[in-house]
Amino acid sequence: MKIKNILLILVIAVSGTACSDWFDVSPRTNVKTEDLFQDEVGFQSALTGIYGRMTNDATYGKNLSWFFLEKLVQRYDDQAENIGGQNTNIYDYTDIKYSKNILSEIYQEMYKTIANINNLLTYLDKQGQDILITPGLYETMKGEALGLRAYHHFDLLRMFGPIYKENPNMYCLPYRKEFKPEKSPFLTATEILNLVIDDLQEADKYLAQDSVIWEANTYRGFRMNKYAVKALMARVYLYRGTAEDLQEAARLAKEVIDHSHRTLVRDNKEDISMFNETLFALHMNDMEERLKNFYSTGGGAEVLWLNRDNAMALAQSNTSVGANDIRFKSGYGFYYKGDEKQYMICRKFLPAEKVNQYGERIPLIRLSEMYLILAEATKDVTYLNELRNARGISSVNDVSAVTTEALNVEYCKEFFAEGQYFYFIKRHGMKNFYRCPTTLAGQMSSTQYVFPLPDDEQTYN
Repeated sequence: MKIKNILLILVIAVSGTACSDWFDVSPRTNVKTEDLFQDEVGFQSALTGIYGRMTNDATYGKNLSWFFLEKLVQRYDDQAENIGGQNTNIYDYTDIKYSKNILSEIYQEMYKTIANINNLLTYLDKQGQDILITPGLYETMKGEALGLRAYHHFDLLRMFGPIYKENPNMYCLPYRKEFKPEKSPFLTATEILNLVIDDLQEADKYLAQDSVIWEANTYRGFRMNKYAVKALMARVYLYRGTAEDLQEAARLAKEVIDHSHRTLVRDNKEDISMFNETLFALHMNDMEERLKNFYSTGGGAEVLWLNRDNAMALAQSNTSVGANDIRFKSGYGFYYKGDEKQYMICRKFLPAEKVNQYGERIPLIRLSEMYLILAEATKDVTYLNELRNARGISSVNDVSAVTTEALNVEYCKEFFAEGQYFYFIKRHGMKNFYRCPTTLAGQMSSTQYVFPLPDDEQTYN
C-alpha cells in the first residue's frame, strides 16, 4: 500500500507541473505546460527557465562549482561549522551533519532539471516545428536541450558513478530520456556514457548551423552552443579513455581551439572569470547577494579564504615558476588581505562596487580545458606549455613531458572554484592530493570518490 501511494503522489506531481517546482519557467513565473508551449516566446521561456534552474544552490550555482566539490579537494581554510577548513568530515556521506543532505539535494535537483529538459524535448517533438517558425530556432533549441541533458547525466555519472577505469560495468544511475513518472532502469557506467555520446552527437547535428557570436551583448556564451557541445564531447571521450576515444577527444579539442574564435586569456585583471575564453557559462543575476557571506573582504566564519602557505603552494609562488601566474597573482586571480597578505580570496566570485566588472558568471567549460585534453590525449607537451605561458609562466619553466603530475598541477590551478579538479583526481583514481587530510593521505579510494545514492532512490528508484 505504501508503494502504491508513493507512485500515485509522483504521478500527480509530474502531471500537475502547473504549480510544482518540477517545471520552473523563471524565479517569478509558473505557467501551465499546455499553455506555455503555444508560441515561440513560450518555448524560449521554458529553455531560459532550465538555464535559470542550473544556477540553484544545489547544483551549479553553488555545490557543483565553487562550494561542495571544491571543499572535497580541501581548497579553503574557512572556519565554517562541520565542513569548514581542512578535514575529513566532508567524506562522511552517511551523516546529515556533513554531506548526506547535500548529496541528496544535488541528485534530486539534477534530475528535476533533466525532467524540465525532457518536457521541453517532448513539446519540441510534438509541435515545435509547427510553432517555431523563425529560421533555425527549432534546430538550435533541440540541440541545446540535447546537449544539456547529456551535460547533466555526465556530471551525475562523474559524481555517483565509479572510478571509471576501475569499474566501468558498475550499475549506478538511470538515464532519463522521457518526461514520465515510471521508473527507469539502472544502467552501467559504460551504458550511460554511450547514451551521453548519443545525445551529444545528435546535438552536434542540430547545432551545425549555430553562428556562435561571442560579443558581450549576445547570449551564446551563456548557452549550450555548438562549440560547447564539441568541447563536452572531448571531455567525455577523454573520460572513457580508449585509444580511439583519445584520438576523438584530441580531434574535437583541436577543432574547438582552431575554429571557435576563442583565445586563451592572458590578463584576467578585468576579465576575472576568464569569460573571453569561456565556451559555456551560466549567468547568475543575483550573484552578489547570494555569495556575499562566502566571498567577502570583511571576514566571517563562512568566507572562503586561503591562508598564505596554502595559496603559495597551489600557485607555486614560493618558486620562480608561479611568480607571475595570473591565476593566483594579487589583483588578478586573487585578492590579498592582511599586513603580510596572509588571507587570500579568489576574485572570480568576489563582489565589487561595479558588479558588471565581475559579470555574475559561472564558467562551466573553458577553452583552457581543450589544451589540457589535447596534451593528455596526445602526450604533446606543446599544448600544456602554451597554456602555462598564456597564464604568465615563463617559457624558461616549460615542462618537458606530459605526466599525470604535470597535468595535476595545472588542473589544480586552472579550475580553482569551478568544481572541475575533483573530477580530475577521481578520473585518475589518485590516492593522494595536495592537502589531502592526513588520515586519508595515500588512501583515497572509491569510498571517498563515489557518492552513494540518496536513501529514497535506493529504496524506490
